[in-house]
Amino acid sequence: MTFQSKIIHPKEEEVKENKLTELMLNEFIEELSREEIIAQYEGLLTKDFSVNVAFQPPMLESEGEEVDVFEIAKQFELAGIPYKATLKLKVSGDYEYISKLAKLVEQQGFDYGVTASLIINENSTIDFEKESSWFDPDFAKYKLTPKASSQDINDLKTLYDELKKEHCKVSIDIKAKVKKDDDESFVNQFTAYPDGTLVTFKLSDADVYGE
Repeated sequence: MTFQSKIIHPKEEEVKENKLTELMLNEFIEELSREEIIAQYEGLLTKDFSVNVAFQPPMLESEGEEVDVFEIAKQFELAGIPYKATLKLKVSGDYEYISKLAKLVEQQGFDYGVTASLIINENSTIDFEKESSWFDPDFAKYKLTPKASSQDINDLKTLYDELKKEHCKVSIDIKAKVKKDDDESFVNQFTAYPDGTLVTFKLSDADVYGE
């Protein structure tokens, strides 16, 4: 099993000839084992960094199938790790299509937002002062943004499946609620993620004095 890591270092300032320059250093390392990722994390803590960690699983597993975010959530639950799951949807279309999707969201008890993009020119049938003209599919596009999140990923499953049936680009982001800068919490969380996951370490100076 191999993983990737990205280390984002704190910005450094350099002054040369009365010119202030901000330097940014990012490291990207591939083909790391799970043990090497853990050792990397522990090593950063010993250097007096506070480490913010983000996990990005691959889009597809080695077998070519989509990574199962529900399995990641299951592993969190088995390890007793609380989390927050948020449904992400990238979709736009004409009024009828977006209205259909909005009803699916509403049926599952979630709020949502809709934004309209209207093209108004000499060829357009849209008159901004007349709302009844805002629905021409050639000149009006709508974007749907569900407000769907839960501490139990199963609350999102029905909506997720229904949007998949509509061929929408839908995903679920999952973020564990764990203690920061803690070896055991990191290992328990990392264990839930599959081969190929990108682990990003964003470093900041640790508050040594606890102020």
